[in-house]
Amino acid sequence: MRLNYYKSKQKIKMKCKAFLIADSIDTKSLPSERQFRDASLLRAGNNIFFVFPFGAIVAWGDGGISDALLLLKDYMTNAYTQERFITDLFEVDITSESNKLIFQDTIYLKNLDNDDLIKLSLSHSIAQSMRLNHLEDLILESIKRISHVPQDLATHGKIKEGKVEISKMQGHLYLLKSKISWEHSILDTPEFFWEYPEYDEYYHKMNHYLELAPRLEILNHKTTSIDEILSILSNELNHRHSSKLELVIIWLILFEIIIFFLKDIFKVI
Repeated sequence: MRLNYYKSKQKIKMKCKAFLIADSIDTKSLPSERQFRDASLLRAGNNIFFVFPFGAIVAWGDGGISDALLLLKDYMTNAYTQERFITDLFEVDITSESNKLIFQDTIYLKNLDNDDLIKLSLSHSIAQSMRLNHLEDLILESIKRISHVPQDLATHGKIKEGKVEISKMQGHLYLLKSKISWEHSILDTPEFFWEYPEYDEYYHKMNHYLELAPRLEILNHKTTSIDEILSILSNELNHRHSSKLELVIIWLILFEIIIFFLKDIFKVI
């Protein structure tokens, strides 16, 4: 993950602040200044907002989001409370260096009124990072909930939870896996760059800075760990079911033996 650095004392003229505010936003129906393949552009207050369908919004200006929330309130699905917002903040400054773009959480542009498509290209990567943060948090929380399972097997030879609790754990993990699989497409290179390939370098430079590729690889590795836990839980349920069948068969055999002795040996029945 990126490190936070102390910023210089110079006056910052603009901020770039990203928010994850909902599970999704209906950007196609949202009244906006301009529609792109994967985003919508809004202007409100002192900010330009790029709104993404997977619930992320990136503000360029003073970083305030209240104006945008008023515009978006009827277009969000499963909107988060502000306490649940995931955020990231960059300062924006001017540079004359052609190769300088992002360093120590500061974005450098040729001028602050630069091409909106450059800001959108950078925003795509930042928004994807927000969504990836959300997935990282979900999978970390889930792994914490089930991390005792291998330890229980190693210590006691069995899982302490009952059949219903194990089934609930399985259901939760399958839902998480399907969510991760579906959201993998969100983290692909946006279709915007099919139309504007000349802006692709901005997207990839920000991707590199935000370490999206290695973070995604770690996420995939953790998903593999979830598969292993699911396999353990399935084996445990199968073992318990087999054990119950064995007991039923043993009792049936014992019952037949008792009937045999009562009927054929002791002539009781």
